[in-house]
Amino acid sequence: MEDQPNIIVVELVKREVDGLGVSAKRRAAAGQSAVVIEEVIRGGPADQTGMVQPGDTIVAVNGQDIESLSYQEATQVIRDIEPGKPLELVLRGPKWFHTYLETVRLSTGQIKTVRVTRPSGPIGALTLLIQRMRGNTFDKRAIRKLENRGDLPLSNRGVVNGGVIKSIPNGTVANGCPVTGHRAATVGPANTRRRPARLKNWLSERRIHDTLHTKANDLNPCSDGRCLGPLMRPRPYTAPGYFRPKEEVLEQAKKFIFEYYASLKRSDVADRDRRWRDVQVQVEEKGVYHLTYEELVYGAKMSWRNAPRCIGRIQWSKLQLFDARDVTTARGMFEAICRHIKWCTNGGNIRSAITVFPPRTDGRHDYKVWNGQFMKYAAYQLPDGSILGDPINLDFTEVCQALGWKGAGTRFDILPLVLSCNGDDPEWFDIPKDIVMEVNITHPKYDWFEELGIKWYCLPAVSNMLFDCGGLEFTAAPFSGWYMGTEVGRDLCDVNRLNITEEVGKRMGLDIARNSSLWKDAVLVEVNIAVLHSFQRSNATIMDHHTASESFMKHLENEQRLRGGCPSDWVWIVPPMSASLTEVFHQEMANYHVRPSFEYQEDAWLVHLWRKKPKHPTLLQFAYDENPKRKYRLKEVALAVKFAAVLMKKALHKRVKTTILYATETGKSESFATSTLGIFKHAFDAKIMCMDEYDITNLEKEELVIVVTSTFGNGDPPDNGEAFGQALLHMRHPPGNDGKKKSGSVRRVSSISKASYRRQQKLLRQLRDGGALGKVRYCVFALGSRAYPHFCAFGHAIDTLFEELGAERIHPVGEGDELCGQEESFRAWVKGAFKSACERYDVGHDVNMEEANASLLGSDFSWAPGKFRIVQTKGLPETDILEGLSKLHRRTVVSSTVISRTQLQAPESSRQTCLVQLETHGAHELKYVPGDHVAVFPANEDRLVQAILDRLEKGTNPDAVIQIEALQEKKSPAGLVKTWTPHDRLPPCSLRTALSRYLDVTTPPSPQLLLYLAMHATSNRERAELQALGKGGLKYEDWKFEVAPTLPELLQDYPSLQVPPALLLSQLPVLQQRYYSISSSPHMYPGQIHATVAVVKYRTRGGKGPEHNGVCSNWLNNVKTNESVPCFIRTAKNFHLPEDPSLPVLMVGPGTGIAPLRSFWQQRQVDIKAGSNSRRPPGDMTLVFGCRQSRVDHIYKEETAQARRDGALTDIYTALSREPGTNKTYVQDILRERIPRKVLDLVLREGGHVYVCGDVTMATDVCETVQRILVKHGGMSAARAEDFINNMKDNNRYHEDIFGVTLKTHEVEDAARKRGQSFITSDDEDTSL
Repeated sequence: MEDQPNIIVVELVKREVDGLGVSAKRRAAAGQSAVVIEEVIRGGPADQTGMVQPGDTIVAVNGQDIESLSYQEATQVIRDIEPGKPLELVLRGPKWFHTYLETVRLSTGQIKTVRVTRPSGPIGALTLLIQRMRGNTFDKRAIRKLENRGDLPLSNRGVVNGGVIKSIPNGTVANGCPVTGHRAATVGPANTRRRPARLKNWLSERRIHDTLHTKANDLNPCSDGRCLGPLMRPRPYTAPGYFRPKEEVLEQAKKFIFEYYASLKRSDVADRDRRWRDVQVQVEEKGVYHLTYEELVYGAKMSWRNAPRCIGRIQWSKLQLFDARDVTTARGMFEAICRHIKWCTNGGNIRSAITVFPPRTDGRHDYKVWNGQFMKYAAYQLPDGSILGDPINLDFTEVCQALGWKGAGTRFDILPLVLSCNGDDPEWFDIPKDIVMEVNITHPKYDWFEELGIKWYCLPAVSNMLFDCGGLEFTAAPFSGWYMGTEVGRDLCDVNRLNITEEVGKRMGLDIARNSSLWKDAVLVEVNIAVLHSFQRSNATIMDHHTASESFMKHLENEQRLRGGCPSDWVWIVPPMSASLTEVFHQEMANYHVRPSFEYQEDAWLVHLWRKKPKHPTLLQFAYDENPKRKYRLKEVALAVKFAAVLMKKALHKRVKTTILYATETGKSESFATSTLGIFKHAFDAKIMCMDEYDITNLEKEELVIVVTSTFGNGDPPDNGEAFGQALLHMRHPPGNDGKKKSGSVRRVSSISKASYRRQQKLLRQLRDGGALGKVRYCVFALGSRAYPHFCAFGHAIDTLFEELGAERIHPVGEGDELCGQEESFRAWVKGAFKSACERYDVGHDVNMEEANASLLGSDFSWAPGKFRIVQTKGLPETDILEGLSKLHRRTVVSSTVISRTQLQAPESSRQTCLVQLETHGAHELKYVPGDHVAVFPANEDRLVQAILDRLEKGTNPDAVIQIEALQEKKSPAGLVKTWTPHDRLPPCSLRTALSRYLDVTTPPSPQLLLYLAMHATSNRERAELQALGKGGLKYEDWKFEVAPTLPELLQDYPSLQVPPALLLSQLPVLQQRYYSISSSPHMYPGQIHATVAVVKYRTRGGKGPEHNGVCSNWLNNVKTNESVPCFIRTAKNFHLPEDPSLPVLMVGPGTGIAPLRSFWQQRQVDIKAGSNSRRPPGDMTLVFGCRQSRVDHIYKEETAQARRDGALTDIYTALSREPGTNKTYVQDILRERIPRKVLDLVLREGGHVYVCGDVTMATDVCETVQRILVKHGGMSAARAEDFINNMKDNNRYHEDIFGVTLKTHEVEDAARKRGQSFITSDDEDTSL
């Protein structure tokens, strides 16, 4: 060995088994392709010298300069050297490093020459530091000892195929069987020519000669001394981040393209060669190329045809391909998979298909389906160590739970789809239940089999294998066929699966104590009989193993005739039961690898390269670590500290991290939060999250938090904000040492900003200098309606709690009143909040304020002509309404059907109230308790929808299935490019369905929508009017209140409008659900939901305008029997009967406010009839009801009388406000004049509960009346009485279920609107920042 600057000469002997023991790759340099050593195989010749390291460039071999040669020519020189002969390699060390030899004395006293590689300058030093921080060093042997999982040993020979050195994973080489993925060239000897394989059928004595295997790939984990074929995963997986080199892509692409054109049975060589040249150009430019649809179909079918472990390949030519290579989001993947499941399930007549997502491009932007199959049953580890569900899925279930999924905890919970798109971190999606076909397993002879409660899904869809086609690797290409009965039978009987063998054996009366009784065999046969019987009874496709064996033998015969062989894995082809009774058992088979093919991949959660490091311990446990931690020397630490100091200096100039949290019922708060994100991104590192998705443990680490939230009902938080509010309460009022709440703690979040405010202000002064959120700054915008007494209560509660916990408010609380000027108030507040934040953090000096302000009026999905378009889907069916509503509202929506509808008021009444009875069909999502609400998703009236369709721009078929696409800018190597991307706001549906079921066409248009519409007015006058209204302010508020136009009325008032359908589909608000208090007991009416519905009709413009109908109440009033009603249940946690039934109850509910009270007395009737388990008798239940006239609208009069006779209702009082010959009496008058002592005793002495349901005005009057009773008859002061009632609310004794529709809606809203006008802040008051 010679010593020259950065050059070393190494002598070694090439071996027969592992060649030089190195893997190489091509690196372009100065117009040439250098051969660079990428990995050194441990124990190989190069490794034994101790002189060869990754990163070295091979300069010369045996005196021949190879740097001037091409990569192929250079590697050919090395390959031509015969094994056993010495050779001399001239190596150049890595760039920016100095390589030399040094003689050292070892601790043993031995003298040895070693190689030294050190950085030769600052660039080299920085490179070394970065490499070491990543866990890489130049003396690192990149190939680690493989685990004992059937992976390749490191002693196999190199392979030559077609004059090109094969690429081998992790530098390993093998012959015969396939290897999933490849890494770098390994130098080794050429392989010998194969001979045809002679295969014998020992049953028929027939012999065949397999010649196809001579064209197979030279990659096999087996060797002369061992066979690894029976292993589940005989070949190693591709390492995360790996991507095939161009040479290998071209090699496989050429073979595939030529085979494809040969399959066309025509000799158009010119077309083939032209296509091949096009592929070469694409690969040279991008490293990959685009397969045509026809090529992809051919490759997919051939992959199934070449799958050696599949017994059902006779149908390979009928495989249906769904091309999803244009998908760019996880949501898009989910929708494509749902389409796949629907099409393949086909009502039980299963069809085979494959869906292909984008191919691997660079190894770090893969598309992955994390599920092994689309449908798998969850597994839950129980406290006693046992597992509920399918144990094989335990790890994946824990991963799903770590990602946020929560199963129902049953034995057969379908796991969600976990999808990662373009290398992003995974998202999970629940599979819609209506597309999953499951079969209850019963037995034709044993009736008790049904009692086992076993079921199984009908569609086996393998979703985690890699589709290798033409040199491209499709990491997400799920495919499906149909079951062979023994597959399901094994899943049910295997010890590591559901393991029902012993239980079935006992029920069959078999001798399970002795193996010689063959009881397990008998059980397996009966279970398979049950599976076949159940699938066939449900008309679901399934094949028994004898028929499958016969079909495979026919396929084998066809393949032998058509292409001279069929790759087959005998271990997998032979069925797991009655093996020798099938012909395949007696047939010799040749197992080899032919591309295109399906390859196994490592479980996605074990190799995913996380963009954002997961925090959940389960995900951390499984997370793949590219850069394992290592110990550093002192000098390395010093360099790292110096380097980190530079980075820290830059980090100080980074933007302040800002988290925007929202909670919403209708989507308005989310819209405002998104606008807040738009303006804050100009100067802050901002992100947006829903409160129920936020990890509260991160709150004290935040820098700036912005909260945008609405208030639901009577000061309550929205559903998705309740957990966040309670968590803040827990932080503010933590439990005592005994786990119980401390005395004086508050249960209701809304009460924080009410009665307890004075006490909290005193505590605030004590906590101001400390607290859990002492380092957090914040501001809040609260939405609400002044028609309610607790206006913006939840927003104010959040503000108070933040301040009490030590956080610093940087801007006053903003309030947005939905009755008047909400958008104007928000825009003024968010500008002020942005200005305050910039000043507080001293940032934003270089921000273009006009651009920042403009962001409030526009976003990526704001309207502009030419920005959106409608495209008709090709063969895509319209999304089911339930599925569409579930996606749109991000909650599970299920179907109920109408049983009956009964009019409750007398025929002569001018108003209508109806009782709607719904059938739940046993859906567990529709289980409820008395007091809960049912949310109903209505449809807009057909006449309104048609009026809109008549005014839209012509050219769109209103009944064709369409999708919206948006023109968006995306980054590409060439810069920013504009591309049409799916806008998944609405599911695929027709324009008519969108306007009928998904979009709100009756709410007066917002100022922003009016501005968008003004763009399409051809009349100058109309355009000016719309623009003036679009500015908002008092003019808009007056117009909205007096005219209150629906969208059809607006189009009628402005006839010059020519509205593009894309504008409405992308900008109209979503049609929201309507809540109704459930007026039935589930125990009196099992499987039913009753709703008491006041049918709303009113006229605008002071009673002179057109008649408006309530969307949901009129829909329910006209819906037909057995028609589907989409709905879900909303739990009313603060409106349930007391746990102690002996406590007295006072119920106040005029009109339809009686609805939830009906469920209460029905439940009491059921309890009395069943016999109470309590030692004490049930407490008094008093009903105070109100209506106009006893003979007209006294609803449920007979029912209440019967409840009183049954002992459920103790007393009934009725207030009549329009009864002829009597004075007007309201429910509060009954309380004040007739039963004040009863009320006093109930609330003050007996610990009773008060329930009030109805409109906001009535509820306020009742609450004030109870307070006056406490003052007059209880001797309290007014302030003390108010505190007492609030304390009852805090302790869940005073319950209110308040809704906005009143008998005097117009008057109430008008008064509230006039009050709110004084609070409107003009958007033009402060536009500077």
